[in-house]
Amino acid sequence: MSTGPYRGPGKAPSIAIDLDSAVPLYRQIADGVRALIARDVLSDGDPLPSVRKLGGMLGVNLNTVAKAYRVLADERVVELKQGAPARVKTPPEDDALDPALERRLHDLVGRLRLSGVAPDDARRMFERALARFYGEEDGGKTS
Repeated sequence: MSTGPYRGPGKAPSIAIDLDSAVPLYRQIADGVRALIARDVLSDGDPLPSVRKLGGMLGVNLNTVAKAYRVLADERVVELKQGAPARVKTPPEDDALDPALERRLHDLVGRLRLSGVAPDDARRMFERALARFYGEEDGGKTS
């Protein structure tokens, strides 16, 4: 059985999906786009591939991509307009301290604890994530 160039773990420019993962495909796509924005690979106003094109690149149904784009639009990370390409929409700086983000962080920490992750391991994971997105070894930006 041929799987094609984007099957198996599917790939698009810097977005990878795992067809065998328990994480739904639309979440993997949304997470991938979000990560590209967070790492400044995509900037405010940059167009995203059409639903049809990204679906073809990843080997997934276009409704899956559309759902990912809707999730990102609900998060105000992407702007959707009828007849126009989806575009990156970076939030204003004052949105960075959104209470909903803090709740999501608390939820993640709770999940780590319930999964048996030790505090030092959780701290290392968090520091690696900060370093990945902020580009510094100590996990944060310094003035």
